[in-house]
Amino acid sequence: MTDPEPTCGQERRMVLRLLEFWRAAKGEASFPAQAQLDEAAMPELYPFCIVLDVSRDPTDPVVVAAGRTISSYAAASLMGRPVSRFEPNTLPFQAVAYLAEVLRKGVPVSRGGSYVDERGVPILYRSIVVPLAQDGETVTALLAAANCREVATR
Repeated sequence: MTDPEPTCGQERRMVLRLLEFWRAAKGEASFPAQAQLDEAAMPELYPFCIVLDVSRDPTDPVVVAAGRTISSYAAASLMGRPVSRFEPNTLPFQAVAYLAEVLRKGVPVSRGGSYVDERGVPILYRSIVVPLAQDGETVTALLAAANCREVATR
């Protein structure tokens, strides 16, 4: 999977485009609202996104929305699942593995790395998790986005 197609003159890297979008959406608030970063607002990025509700249990948030591309990397539907039930060798797991850091720091965090998927194929990925707040100040959700590509083996 490659980065979603940017428009002419737009940053190519999905992680940086989402960060730019997040910054613009929050304006003077500490965090943007979940509704500002939904499928209608960012149709080219949303297929790579997972939205997590952290209001009930920040240590094990539940998926309340998931894009079709990132969902295709999970063995079962992500909807309604707590992150503790994500399969470890999948893109969704890698995308949210550091969500506690985002909650602790209250800032977007991006990571990249590699893992070996369930087929034994090495995968390189990039991901970002950004905080969201209904009131602009108290984090109630997280938006995670990730993309990846298989590593060619000899």
